[in-house]
Amino acid sequence: MANTETALKDAMTSIEGVIGAALVDYGSGMALGTLGGTKDLDLTVAAAGNTDVVRAKMRTMEMLNIKEGIEDILITIGSQYHLIRLISGRAGKGLFLYLALDRERANLAMARHQLKRIEADLDV
Repeated sequence: MANTETALKDAMTSIEGVIGAALVDYGSGMALGTLGGTKDLDLTVAAAGNTDVVRAKMRTMEMLNIKEGIEDILITIGSQYHLIRLISGRAGKGLFLYLALDRERANLAMARHQLKRIEADLDV
């Protein structure tokens, strides 16, 4: 089982094209850990903003009476992919992993596969 720091390091080193990674509490919007980022990508700001995305999607699913859980959310912009993976299981309830990826270097399918593996190994 990996802790937050180990999981974020794993994401940064095992996933091609990662710009930054964070573990976020979507109840508070606070990043519990961040690694990477750039001068143009403040992971703390991204954590708070993506909390709103997760909350909105959860409200929408509730209004639609969809009982299944969210695995991940993908936001595609011109030069980047932003991938949000909700943590499953009791220990991670209310948390998500966030990745910002360089579109030119990242393989989205592999990134999703690796992030699923990292989430499964995460012990919070």
